[in-house]
Amino acid sequence: MLRKILLATALASLPSAGCDSQACTLIGCGSTFQIALQRAAWTAGEYTVTVVADGETIECAATLPLQCDAPPACPQSSQLILGLEGCALDPSQHKLGNLEFQQGRAPKSVAVQVLQDGALLGEGQYSPNYSESQPNGPDCEPTCVGADGVTLTLK
Repeated sequence: MLRKILLATALASLPSAGCDSQACTLIGCGSTFQIALQRAAWTAGEYTVTVVADGETIECAATLPLQCDAPPACPQSSQLILGLEGCALDPSQHKLGNLEFQQGRAPKSVAVQVLQDGALLGEGQYSPNYSESQPNGPDCEPTCVGADGVTLTLK
């Protein structure tokens, strides 16, 4: 299954009759690998998500309830995003979303550990199987790299 690489529905591009050129659409790439963090009820507290990607440790931190003007949960240089969902909603609807590796980072080995106020909520280890695709057609940029996403169920 191709991951959410297609950001818009596009018509297939066909070469024009009698013309050697090909029109390309403008679809971009999504994340390379994502881990959905699933929990029955997200409660207030300090959350720490530690990711070890190909031996590099990345620490992400968030506090629930969320603040809409909070800085990103993960270091920007890590090419890893921790989704924070619902900051404009009632605090009972705030939650951590997906961990997403951005294009340019496709780790072969990923270990994740999620803590709330120092207590372990869950952990997982993954070996993504990546493939390449060209969502705008052959010979059209970009070439996207992606693997099927997974779900980490937390207690």
